[in-house]
Amino acid sequence: MLEVVEKPIIWTENVSKAWDLPERLTVSEWADRCRVLGQENAEPGRWNTDRTPYLRGIMDAFNDPNVEDITIMKSTQLGGTEAMLNMLGYIVDQDPGPTLYVMPREPDAKSFSAKRILPMLQLSDALSQHLTKNTDDLSRLELTLSRMTIYLAGANSPAALSSRPIKNLLFDETDKYPTFSGKEADPIELATERTKTFWNRKICKASTPTTESGYINREYQLSDRRQYFVPCPHCGKMQALVWHQVKFPKDVRDPEEILARRLAYYECIKCHGVITDQMKHKMLLNGRWIPEQFQHQADDMTKTFPFKNRAGFWINAIYSPWVTFSEMVAKWLKAQGRRELLMNFTNSWLAEPWREHFGINKPDQLRKLAMEYEAGTVPEKAICLTAGVDVQQDHLVATIRAWGYFQESWQILSVRVEHWQDLARLLFINKYPSVNPQVEPFAVALTCLDTGHRTSEAYEFVREWFGLVKAIKGHDTLRGIPYKTNNIDKFPDGRVMPGGLQLYHLDTAYFKDKIYRMVHNTSGGLAGGWHLHKDPSEDYLNQFCGEAKVTVEDKKTKRVHEEWRKVSSSAKNNFFDTEVYATAAAEILRVFDLRPEQMNTPRQQERGREKAEDSWINVDTSNWMKR
Repeated sequence: MLEVVEKPIIWTENVSKAWDLPERLTVSEWADRCRVLGQENAEPGRWNTDRTPYLRGIMDAFNDPNVEDITIMKSTQLGGTEAMLNMLGYIVDQDPGPTLYVMPREPDAKSFSAKRILPMLQLSDALSQHLTKNTDDLSRLELTLSRMTIYLAGANSPAALSSRPIKNLLFDETDKYPTFSGKEADPIELATERTKTFWNRKICKASTPTTESGYINREYQLSDRRQYFVPCPHCGKMQALVWHQVKFPKDVRDPEEILARRLAYYECIKCHGVITDQMKHKMLLNGRWIPEQFQHQADDMTKTFPFKNRAGFWINAIYSPWVTFSEMVAKWLKAQGRRELLMNFTNSWLAEPWREHFGINKPDQLRKLAMEYEAGTVPEKAICLTAGVDVQQDHLVATIRAWGYFQESWQILSVRVEHWQDLARLLFINKYPSVNPQVEPFAVALTCLDTGHRTSEAYEFVREWFGLVKAIKGHDTLRGIPYKTNNIDKFPDGRVMPGGLQLYHLDTAYFKDKIYRMVHNTSGGLAGGWHLHKDPSEDYLNQFCGEAKVTVEDKKTKRVHEEWRKVSSSAKNNFFDTEVYATAAAEILRVFDLRPEQMNTPRQQERGREKAEDSWINVDTSNWMKR
């Protein structure tokens, strides 16, 4: 009988495990198995990719050997940062190597390390085993683990971005990065230089977009530009979810009513079937990422779309499991007429770069905005008139414009006048009949008068028609506010004279941007609109198109900015200026804030049009818009 001799134990169990081949997992499989979300998340507990199925393709691109560069252009709160944290967890547990995570600023990086990365490492059994027992290994900007180190940096710190070789590079919110890191180069280029020695490097960038020239949009355009296609629950048509297919009743404009009654829905591009919020998740589970060049083959379910070197993903808030169609519509309605809110909606909800729409810059294109009503008459939907006057050395140029709800407006008159008395007759004596004979004629509610030329004459005119006309001066920018005022009339000791003349300083770029957005809305079928009467003059059309917005580079800093300039040195822009001033008058009157329910009081008897102060200040406010 053979005696069994036990072999001596040479390796401990832990050492033996070190020789085991790692299990082949994708990032999404690893996350489903190992990731635990902490209390700082909206849904703490075990990670489940099926909750946000669109993240599966993004995360698993990290595992594709053909992919070196991943770009994610996304809305906020869609899970993009969580996807990158899953990539980081996968690196720590499955494929260790020096990794740099970059945030916009160093304080952001410190906070992110303490509140997001460290809790992720501690909550997961798979990750916590890689923590060392030395607490000194966990500084906020450098997490030293058993097999690798995670470095964190702010994009504003050139030393942190360029001090060590890096295998994996994760950039978060790139469009918030400074253009230059200190006095050195672009921070993204600076950090990317650190990965050159690794043949199997991975670089991932995620951000909400800002403008077309923003970093994330430029990188997405260089990628294969994938979109997430989902099947219609009615006809099965594969389609990317886009904003113009989100619908709601046209006769309901109250955001709160839309939210309360959940009136918004998604309309299939093929069968026009109504897709409700409850149908969205099943659609997402059956979706897939398709590169732009193959999107015409989206319905061929046998077709696969392999990655190349640069994988790009774009996704908006319509896909979010936490956002309803009605919430998006309510947000959009509340943003109407507010440039900063529209920009936020475009960037943070639609994941699209903000574009100022300046496409209609030729007279023939502008002529298409003409409608079938006569010059000097007021369309039925108008609620008030404003005017803008540009003062020239030997004449005056004036435009009268009617305004309705939701930023809709109509040109009433655009004319040249020779004398101040002619201007007074045009603005304050004449009444303008409505196309509806049952509606009383309109007078101009407020005029903005340029005081840059013939200043003393202009001030005298403003004093004569005090309250009905504002003295204005245009500026290229006022840094975020449409206008501000200062007092002209003061006593010799510097005290402000009560009831004295005020000068309104206008941010002309703000109002020019606003006008062009309204022009674009008209051609795009959106709410509002910019209309012309049936016979606009050639002078008006040419002068309206006399300016364009151009990109200008600062010769010293090399930074670029946009500004309005004449299309040529000889171009005239007087009528465009008058439209700017008439729009400013509407802003001063707060026309853009009005909603139909605010104007339901009966029309009062027309009051006399005195020139004194009470012709403006003491007017019956129940009917002030049409006096």
